[in-house]
Amino acid sequence: MDKSWMHSDRRSKAYEFGVEAFLNFAVENLLTTTHIRCPCVKCVNLKVFGVGIIRDHLYFNGIDQSYKNWTFHGEPWEATTNASRNVEDGHSRYSFVSEEIDMDDNDFGDFGDFGSDPYEFANVIADGDQPVYPGCRKYTKLSALVKLYNLKAKHGMSDVCFTELLIL
Repeated sequence: MDKSWMHSDRRSKAYEFGVEAFLNFAVENLLTTTHIRCPCVKCVNLKVFGVGIIRDHLYFNGIDQSYKNWTFHGEPWEATTNASRNVEDGHSRYSFVSEEIDMDDNDFGDFGDFGSDPYEFANVIADGDQPVYPGCRKYTKLSALVKLYNLKAKHGMSDVCFTELLIL
């Protein structure tokens, strides 16, 4: 499918036709047609809405141009896609984890044994990339968890103590 429209001016006919083609593609290829993930710049596939709201978001906010493989909208998972890394400027998406626990990016492996369903893996990654709470811009769920584990190890917290902390 042609994705060149994603880089077009949002006021252009190319963008308009592209949005409609994208939405038709998503509705045709997904099991549910009532709500789909919103790929706009602000929602980045973390929020789910009806087609009309997503159309508005794509015009007002623009589409997330880094969303090149539309796996959340029914496009087949490409074997060449490296789902475990989102390499930008030579850094893995897990660089912050490496910095916290002194690991090399290669220690994360390729997650090849995660499961046979690539959508399951993509959902886990998307969940880890969500903010800790609505409106939080500093920490994602995964980064907050890594920081907590770092504190546990640094201060020698017992498993019982750490579990109670997480329950709080």
